[in-house]
Amino acid sequence: MNLTDPDRARDDLAKAVRAGHPDTIARTVVSNVWPLYTCHPEALTAAVVELPSALLDRHPILRVLHPMTAVLARRARSYQPVPHGQDARLMSADELDFLILAQMLAFRVNGDVTTAMVYAHRLEERLRETAAEGRERIDGPLWFLHHQIGSTMLAAGDSGRALLEFATARQLGKFSGQPYAERMALSRSALAHAVRGTLDEAERALAEAEDMPEVTSLHASATTSSERIAAALIAVDRRSGDVDEMLSGTCPVDSVELNWPFALLARCRAYLSRHRPEDALEAIRIASDGHPTRGGSFAADVIASSTIEALIATGDSGYAWGIVKDNPKVGALTQLATAHLALHDGRLDTAALELRALASDQKIGPAQRAEAVLLSGWLELARTGELDLESARQIVRIAQRRDRRRLLERMPRQLVERVRDTLDTEGMEEWAEATSDISFRDLQVRPSLTSGELRILNALPAQRSTANMASAFHVSPNTVKSQLRSIYRKLGCSTREEAIRIATRMRLLAATVND
Repeated sequence: MNLTDPDRARDDLAKAVRAGHPDTIARTVVSNVWPLYTCHPEALTAAVVELPSALLDRHPILRVLHPMTAVLARRARSYQPVPHGQDARLMSADELDFLILAQMLAFRVNGDVTTAMVYAHRLEERLRETAAEGRERIDGPLWFLHHQIGSTMLAAGDSGRALLEFATARQLGKFSGQPYAERMALSRSALAHAVRGTLDEAERALAEAEDMPEVTSLHASATTSSERIAAALIAVDRRSGDVDEMLSGTCPVDSVELNWPFALLARCRAYLSRHRPEDALEAIRIASDGHPTRGGSFAADVIASSTIEALIATGDSGYAWGIVKDNPKVGALTQLATAHLALHDGRLDTAALELRALASDQKIGPAQRAEAVLLSGWLELARTGELDLESARQIVRIAQRRDRRRLLERMPRQLVERVRDTLDTEGMEEWAEATSDISFRDLQVRPSLTSGELRILNALPAQRSTANMASAFHVSPNTVKSQLRSIYRKLGCSTREEAIRIATRMRLLAATVND
């Protein structure tokens, strides 16, 4: 397999094309795929698009390289990359590397990131335990293998491990002879850092990438969009810069690029920060309709979490709970959105359950941990009406970081005021300075009612008497009266009519009583 001689690869391909035999062209491309891919991408693409479908299916790397594969994956039957049995037995170690790479990329394009990760781990294991001549050369494809493993991990939502792969790809790329290798690794590193909330690191990666050479045509769009999306995510979290301008020219929400869920995340966060949840829901709908998305992917996590957050903003918590039910184990973003929804609706036990799960998740980034701290403070206030000093100080430390502007804006004014009241004079001054440019909202938080109180509340519209309710529920009249007093206190009212009106507005009637 030729991995290092681009001139020979070009000449061999030209000779095969002149001969006009598709099988010869296919074998020539496969045996010279790396130098063609890195140095002669236009000639490579021109040769692949002329090959018949049967040959593309026989050689998975060719099917993955075909420009229509990613587009058709959205509507046609998913491509299952299985090599011809005899071909696989005759492959060299380097050829097997590219076969596994092609299988990983094919499943990633199909939206099956869970299976793509299986091949990513398989390729990782080969790189550790199996020798291959091409990987021993500094100008070989090793950097690219690590780059694609990292990209698959990023697509699966494991940004921490992805960063390690991108760092390896960048170091190897320095020696590879491909001047754009470092920039490709830096652009994806910036994206991973932006998602994790390590925004200073993301900015450093973007600054370094800006001074590096342009990439080849095959990678230009993905690299440019990675950089622009990373910059947009930074701007959204800091509430600085023109997010629309940063996202213009990058992949749209219906793009086939790996970057589309990251662009969707930036757009939805920008829409929600401007109080435009309907626009966020429309972007989500277009993205969902345009991609084969399955559980276990960052894309599924973005879609579920952004939908929940947008529905909270529109007041449709019933539909939001349906999204939660349909996506029980999506990812950290969805867990955070579920905790936010539970706090908004007064389902405190559900919020506590989600926050405990997040506390034990070692893969989440600093931004997700900061959001969990803020939501935990909200939970503490909702349960006790108070906030202990350490919780208040933790929230102040988060507020003092300009990277957390977006997160702070989503906190209810009740929590903001309780933080202020809990601090000493010095702490109050620090809090006031850190939050002076943030507009907090008064959120109508649903009270936490017991199952018995919910039962009584839902009986009120039938205008049952206290005695009738006591008989129907097999409790004493005094118990019903006690629960009614508690309901009135929690809803801030004094009559049945007021309780029904407030409960209807808060969507408490016919609510589930599991919490």
